Amino acid sequence: MNTQQLECFVCVADKLNFTKASEELYLSTPTVTHHIKSLEEELGAKLFYRTSKVVQLTEIGSLFYSDAKEILNKINLSQKKISKNIAQNLSFLRIGCSSYAELEQLEFVLKSMNTEFPNTYPLLYVEDYFKLKTMFDSKNLDIMFATKEMIKDMDCSFKKIKTISSYAIFSSHLDISKKSYLSFEDLNDYCLITLNPKYIPFHHGNKLQEKIALHSQDNFNIVCENDQASIMLAKSGYGVAILPENSIPKNLEDVCIYPIGEQKSIEYGIAYQKKAREKYVRYFINSFN
Repeated sequence: MNTQQLECFVCVADKLNFTKASEELYLSTPTVTHHIKSLEEELGAKLFYRTSKVVQLTEIGSLFYSDAKEILNKINLSQKKISKNIAQNLSFLRIGCSSYAELEQLEFVLKSMNTEFPNTYPLLYVEDYFKLKTMFDSKNLDIMFATKEMIKDMDCSFKKIKTISSYAIFSSHLDISKKSYLSFEDLNDYCLITLNPKYIPFHHGNKLQEKIALHSQDNFNIVCENDQASIMLAKSGYGVAILPENSIPKNLEDVCIYPIGEQKSIEYGIAYQKKAREKYVRYFINSFN
């Protein structure tokens, strides 16, 4: 495995087009194809589904993508380190999130950590729960934001940050009665906009998720692949987005946000590798009180 193979793989994965990738890399398309084929042979796995019209990552290709990016990032930083003659050792804190809204809570901590550990660089991954779990189990993540139930079968430690609930988000133009909280019955006649379950795995005993599942059997609902898309559709009046608190930005404007009753609060926090001894990992964890 060499750098050019990884660069070709990552570029094709980003573009999902061999011709565009070859143009960006200033290589011929046959050369890019050769590097991908050599990499697949070396790994013993197919990384792309390819037809005359479509290029898609295989499941193994999707898992390998994060590793390839991290390897290239390390090589890039190492080259910069050598060129600038930096004597200190570099380290990486690998953090996994399942929503873009979770990135907001990292800014203050990372600013502080940058001062305290200037040679430690964060690598941030926003992926679905199953990808994050695979990365964590294979020790390719140090930190993973999750609910306690999401990590119940994982070999890790957990620090609770808070308890979270789900909220209804909708345009003020929708005719929904405004009160301190909404019952699920208040939403019965509306299209519900939810996240793909792979971003919020089902929590046993959560009546709200059970009602959403029943509602979907007889009504048209929209399932989105990220929190930003859900909120945008709710803002545009397509229905009511139902999102867990960790998927809602702090300063969300131009929408109504109401808690939903009849639901079980969920413990939310940081999952981290057991016996984490690195000072920067402990510093990050302890920054959340």
